[in-house]
Amino acid sequence: MIKKYFAALSATALIGVAPYAVAASSIDLTVTGLITPRACTPSLSDGGTVDVGQVQAKDLNLTSDTIVGSHPIQLTVACDASTPFALNGIDNKAGTSSSNLYFGLGLTSNNEKIGYFTPSIQSALADGQPVHSIRSTDNGASWTRIYQILKDNLTSVSAVGTLTPISVKDLTMELMIYTFIARADSLTLTDDVTIDGSATFEMKYL
Repeated sequence: MIKKYFAALSATALIGVAPYAVAASSIDLTVTGLITPRACTPSLSDGGTVDVGQVQAKDLNLTSDTIVGSHPIQLTVACDASTPFALNGIDNKAGTSSSNLYFGLGLTSNNEKIGYFTPSIQSALADGQPVHSIRSTDNGASWTRIYQILKDNLTSVSAVGTLTPISVKDLTMELMIYTFIARADSLTLTDDVTIDGSATFEMKYL
């Protein structure tokens, strides 16, 4: 009885395996990567805080966005060694921006989008040399020239006149943070409204 059991089991196994060998209905999964000792640290001047102060509701444009502040801030990235990298713009107030490209300022108590802010790149130096800022919307597959850090985009730098990210040890970007309030006729402004924008610039090694 025991011998018959094992014979039947072997036959079943052979019948089950044979179609896979003939049809080749299998595929390999390969996992690759790189562990590197190189690390980069980003930082922002002024603690990364921009205060636009008090904005009078009566000063807002009724039917168009109103710019309520332009504040300079410096972004630096210091790396242990020269390496190619990008910054991924993450909107910490996702779903609150009145613009598809820029970072949100939160919502009113009536769930109205207050506005947006955008970090404009005024200049960039990589290891002391002028460079161009570039962005990718496809996770680094292709790059175009850009003058702002946009949400859900990768921002990197290239040699002047090129569109290929370069290895950098120390990067300095002079930014201007422009803050816009949405058109007044889209907001309920009978009470104080707190401007509450927040973004994260996440390091991505290329």
